[in-house]
Amino acid sequence: MLFVSQQFLNFFAVVFLVYWAIKPHRARMAWLLGASVVFYMSWNPWLILLILFSASVDFLAALALEKQTGQGVRRLILVGSISINLGLLAFFKYANFFLDNLHGLGNWLGFGGDARTLNIILPLGISFYTFETISYIVDVYRRRVKAERNLLNYALFILFFPHLIAGPIVRPADFLPQTRQPKRRNWNRAALGMRLILIGIAKKAVVADHLAVVVDPIFASPWDYDSAACWLGMVGYACQIYCDFSGYSDMAIGLAHLFGFKLRRNFNLPYLAASIAEFWHRWHISLSSWLRDYLYIPLGGSRHGAWNTNRNLLLTMVLGGLWHGASWNFVLWGALHGALLVLHRQISGRALTRQIPAVASIAITFLCVCVGWVFFRATSLSAAGAILQRVFWPTAANHLNAETSTLMLVLIVAVALEHLLRDRRWADRVFARLPAPVAGLAYGAAAVMVFLLMPEDGKGFIYFQF
Repeated sequence: MLFVSQQFLNFFAVVFLVYWAIKPHRARMAWLLGASVVFYMSWNPWLILLILFSASVDFLAALALEKQTGQGVRRLILVGSISINLGLLAFFKYANFFLDNLHGLGNWLGFGGDARTLNIILPLGISFYTFETISYIVDVYRRRVKAERNLLNYALFILFFPHLIAGPIVRPADFLPQTRQPKRRNWNRAALGMRLILIGIAKKAVVADHLAVVVDPIFASPWDYDSAACWLGMVGYACQIYCDFSGYSDMAIGLAHLFGFKLRRNFNLPYLAASIAEFWHRWHISLSSWLRDYLYIPLGGSRHGAWNTNRNLLLTMVLGGLWHGASWNFVLWGALHGALLVLHRQISGRALTRQIPAVASIAITFLCVCVGWVFFRATSLSAAGAILQRVFWPTAANHLNAETSTLMLVLIVAVALEHLLRDRRWADRVFARLPAPVAGLAYGAAAVMVFLLMPEDGKGFIYFQF
């Protein structure tokens, strides 16, 4: 049930109207939870049992943690809960990756045998809701939040459908208090929500899906394309994944506003970052902050010297890459970003770096990020190598026709303009001054334009595979 589908529109209309027609707060929350369960079951009915099991383990473990005073017992409960969650994630997401590599190692050592794989269905959103349950149990262990005693509130924290499949990753301290607060209609909040949803649809369905039509064939067979096409494919994918994922996040945050909930901002104009460290403060903010708080800092952070700090950075980013998918491409993508963060830490603040103009710093950072996206998107390491070879060494082959190249450039420029306009907050200032009827007409006209420009065959969200 994609956010940009007619099926979802029908689902949302029913859920929204009934939600606000219900008066008692607890009944509203129960209705929203039921709708979230139906939303998740629309993908695969049986996999709801997995998420309910995972959530139940942490709900009970958190209650047990609050009853215990002995540090040893509390640590045992924490480790047990995290082990169950990571064990489920490892089985469903990484079992076949492990078997494939084990088979390859066996062949390298001279052992024969056929490769074996398990027929496993990857549960949608498992990486996201696993991190949410882990953050909950860890925060209860650290006594940063109290264990939630209301099962309805806790279940809604995990299953709230706007963020369930691809985030933003929510924190218990941010979301659980909102489940206890009665909701009231608010026109300004509804207008903000609708604007975010419209922006998200435009990013996803108009920009990202049109870019995918050109980008996908280039990454599927880079050997057939020349250097100019590979450059457009590389930069085009950087724009595609941004519009696809930030578009989903905009829609998720906007939908949450329509139900009276607030989710954290997940993107902050990442391609205006002047360093790789700044990029990770702007890109997928809920994940990068999660990795910082629940992995990098527990590993030691920057507290034990330069060597350990660099090791922690590299390890955090490698594991962050592996979180995205069971492939060596993702591991290398994470390792590249880890190495870039280490390099940035070594040269940051030196006289040479201070002399680099801001525009040049942004351009260098963007190029580094684009190179990383090649590993992230490529179907294999050899395909990634072929694209980068053509990017950095002029190579003649098939080229994109003038119409396709122009479309790509227009969409890439549109993403650049979106960054600049939102950075200056021009659109926000304009809409804030418009009378409500005029703003409503503007939203309506924009919606019509978006739906006219949408391709007939939309694509699934990129981050649904994670």
